[in-house]
Amino acid sequence: MLHSLPAMLDDLERRLIQGEDPLPLLSSVRWPNLMGWPQNPAEAQQFKQRISSIAALINGLQAPLQATLLALNASPAAYGAKGAVALPASLPLRFSEHI
Repeated sequence: MLHSLPAMLDDLERRLIQGEDPLPLLSSVRWPNLMGWPQNPAEAQQFKQRISSIAALINGLQAPLQATLLALNASPAAYGAKGAVALPASLPLRFSEHI
């Protein structure tokens, strides 16, 4: 289990780049016990930039799937609120969303 916020962000980024599932990492973090939170505005800004780059990485990893779903959907307004994509009727219902 990780005890430091910088180490958790490093591991999260590594897992995403390697194509691993980040959910086991995120579910194992005990957020109240996590140390290494920013102590001043400069550190907070660094963490904010780091988290923004991880979010950009996640969006980049989702782009091929979103483009494929857009190509399968004939509707010109395929994207919905918050980047959600409506599933086309031609896609089998065997796919499900895990929450």
